[in-house]
Order: sequence, then structure tokens, then C-alpha cells
Amino acid sequence: MVSSDGLVRSVDRVVSLLELLGSRRTPMRLIEIAQALEIPKSTAHGLLQTLMAKDLVVRDEAQRYRIGIRLFSLAAAALDMIDLRDLARAPMEDLSGTTGCTCNLAVLDGHQVLYIEKVEDRTSALRLVTQIGTRLPAHATALGKVLVAALPDPELRGWLADHEFVRLTPRTIADADAFARELGKQAEVGYAIDNHEFHSAVTGIAAPVRDHTGATIAALSLSCLEPVDDHELEGLAASVVAAAGAISVALRSSGG
Repeated sequence: MVSSDGLVRSVDRVVSLLELLGSRRTPMRLIEIAQALEIPKSTAHGLLQTLMAKDLVVRDEAQRYRIGIRLFSLAAAALDMIDLRDLARAPMEDLSGTTGCTCNLAVLDGHQVLYIEKVEDRTSALRLVTQIGTRLPAHATALGKVLVAALPDPELRGWLADHEFVRLTPRTIADADAFARELGKQAEVGYAIDNHEFHSAVTGIAAPVRDHTGATIAALSLSCLEPVDDHELEGLAASVVAAAGAISVALRSSGG
């Protein structure tokens, strides 16, 4: 059935279902999905069965549903069209190798950051649990700060008004005004810092990756598990900015 605005109702429901599952950090039961989407349980079940048949949704042993890995494969294919991950890989490996920290590349997905590439220092005994495809609240990460700051003013105001500023650690910025002030500070220095705001053991430093128009299309970060003092932080920030700049240059040269 096509609505008055030209939308196919069944497709619209599928998209809403996928967005719902993608926004949750834990799998959902059938009844929870039906209630959240305000659709009959039978309709939700039919949609889920179809998506499972296409490997876009998977069901665990507890009869709970989550996004399937095939969705990320499709997203990765779209990203590969501009070779962003391929172009970023070498600078990320250099950055991680010279700093001993984990290097991440991410894009903004609504109110979350979506990790699209990751490089770890293999000589380190410490590991971070984030993986490609991980989504984290944008307000609690350096990556998120960079990406949100790049939004046009009207979108930024709407984002700040709509975002749920959940406190994840004692240092998490938990209100829109304070977050806006933080974005203003990062604009002055050219990078963003997550000072134990997502996890009490992690310091993050991020900088923008820009396309040929100068628009920020992704963010590059270092996540460090070792304590970082102010002097070290400045050096790491300079390295992140330089690596992000190298990726931006490569992207412009490729025509992306």
C-alpha cells in the first residue's frame, strides 16, 4: 500500500524496524519490537521472518532479535565506493604503531557514532572492546564531538535539543549547554578530547577527516588505555590531526 506522501507502508515499517534494532545495544524480544513500532505482533513477526531469511536480522537462543552482520557488509560496500577505509588504513596503522594506542575511524549515525575501521597496536597487552560496526553515544566520545560539531547550525541545534545526554561516567557531559560549550572549545584547537567520559579508563582524541569540499565526512581518533598527562595529550593530538589531514589529502586526491 502506498500512502498519500508516496511511501510504501511495508518498506517504511522495515526501515523503522531496522533503525530500532540498530539503535539498541541489546537484542529485543518480539513483543518489545511490536510495542516500540506500534504495530500488531503478527505484523512484526512477519517482518522479522522476512529479514531473517535475508540475513539482515538474526535471532538468538533466547528468541531475541538483533541486526545481522549482512547489514554492515552492505554499509561497508557503500563506504568502499569512496575508498575511505582503504585510504585511511595506512595512516591509521602508522598512528597506532607510533603511539601504542588504538586508532578508530567513525561516521555519525543519528545520535551515535558508527565505527567503520579500527587498528590496534599489536604489541600492547591491552585491548579495547570496540569493533567495526560498534555504535556509541556521540556525546560521550571524542569522535562524536568532532562529527556533531560539523553539523550545519540548524541541524546542530536540533541535534542538541533531541539528544539524550546519558551520564556514563562521572566525567560525561550530561546536558546540551555544556556540550555546546565543549564544541566551541574544540573549534579553537582543531581536535576533540574524551576525558574518561565514555569509560573511566579510556582517553580519546579525535580530529576531522574532510572531503574535497572541506566538509567533515568522518572522524579519526586514538583511544588510549594508559594514563595520559597534559604534555603527552598535546603530542598525541598533533599526531591525530596530522593523520586525519593525511587521509583528507588522500581522499581529495582520489576524487572522493
